[in-house]
Amino acid sequence: MKPFQHGLIEAQEAIQAGEYSAREYIESCIARTRAVEPHLHAFAYFDPQYVLQQLEASLCAQVPGRLAGLPLGIKDIIATAGVPTEMGSAAFKGYVPSQSAWVVEQLKREGAVIFGKTATTEFAWRQAAKTRNPWKLSHTPGGSSSGSAAAVALGCVPAALGTQTFGSAIRPAAYCGVVGFKPSFGSIPRTGIYPVAHSLDHVGVLARSVADAALVADVLFAQDNSDFYRHEKPTHTWPSDIRTTPPRIARLDTSAWGDMSVEQYATLENTANTLRAAGAIVETLKLTADFDAIWQVANTLCDAEGSQVNERFATESPIRVSQHIIDMIVRGKQVTSAAYIRAKQQQSILARSFSALLATFDAVLTAPAAGEAPSGLTNTGDAKFCIPFSVLGAPAITLPQTFSANGLPLGIQLIADWGRDQQLIETAMWVEQKLERTIRFPPIA
Repeated sequence: MKPFQHGLIEAQEAIQAGEYSAREYIESCIARTRAVEPHLHAFAYFDPQYVLQQLEASLCAQVPGRLAGLPLGIKDIIATAGVPTEMGSAAFKGYVPSQSAWVVEQLKREGAVIFGKTATTEFAWRQAAKTRNPWKLSHTPGGSSSGSAAAVALGCVPAALGTQTFGSAIRPAAYCGVVGFKPSFGSIPRTGIYPVAHSLDHVGVLARSVADAALVADVLFAQDNSDFYRHEKPTHTWPSDIRTTPPRIARLDTSAWGDMSVEQYATLENTANTLRAAGAIVETLKLTADFDAIWQVANTLCDAEGSQVNERFATESPIRVSQHIIDMIVRGKQVTSAAYIRAKQQQSILARSFSALLATFDAVLTAPAAGEAPSGLTNTGDAKFCIPFSVLGAPAITLPQTFSANGLPLGIQLIADWGRDQQLIETAMWVEQKLERTIRFPPIA
């Protein structure tokens, strides 16, 4: 194997064992990125010299962190001091922050090397970036964390940060065939990250294994009084181990799941059967009719809050943002205060109801998307299968499972109750082991 093919923990172990140096690992990632980036367009900013300077500074300072010398991609709505952060928008062309986001500073404290800024849809909303799906360049990588998913899939970096408001980490991870982990709402500070909707925004991690995603998330789990946080914090004891007893899993059914493709449905059925054969208890759980409102709750909160964040751009001349952002501003201004308050109340009620439904289960099994990544580069796909768990603030993770007849990845999604991140990771590691997945790299370069 070439060094870039190693995941985060594998690279750590290889460096410690003297198989190669941290510099050789990063140089392998740089070479890989140079080879594939002309096809992929995963990065909004990539400067190999900047990467190597960080590495040398970290090695000279002998930073003892858990990510010492390891490269990570950073989604380009996350502020990085001295490095462009353009939000995928002409409105921020050339913008260089003077201060990094909290998550970036924390990664640096743990010795990580900021490898580059990964491409994002405009303001993490719906105007697609130039990034292509690494498995089929004519298909979308998903959004909005498109560059993070594609860069991890092709071996440019072993892990990258993304964000999720609706389905912006889970869906691109599924489309690109990598692991995507969206921890519980409020468990990772968002200070210094451009907001979409503060009631829904999560920080996520994309990697090639559950353990790698969990390691990065654990480095970032904290509270920051500059950001919203809940009264109780999720509890974690990391690193987690694969559970020793088979889990109890709910095979989720909702009124929206009729939109699932035949191949995606078969992927879920095959997964459920494999897990049953391994000893798991898998039972069907149908959400009650109350949950049918959850998609409208998401739209109301996102439009109202997103409009407030972006309204200044609607009065500019000339307009520098996409029609998608203008449409959000217009919709948001039509949301009454009463409708917004009702949506907030429904969000809390549904979160409590979901918690009660999951009382006897370790995790929920469902689809991360309707099926394979759609053809074309202007539509980043439907977030319908991720939205409920963003509204509920529940931790969610997607694992690659198989490939469609078109050669595109198909995955599964596992969800747990809010604050049960460790439980979810331990279950996901068990599932990952039973699925016996072999990591593959797209053959585009």
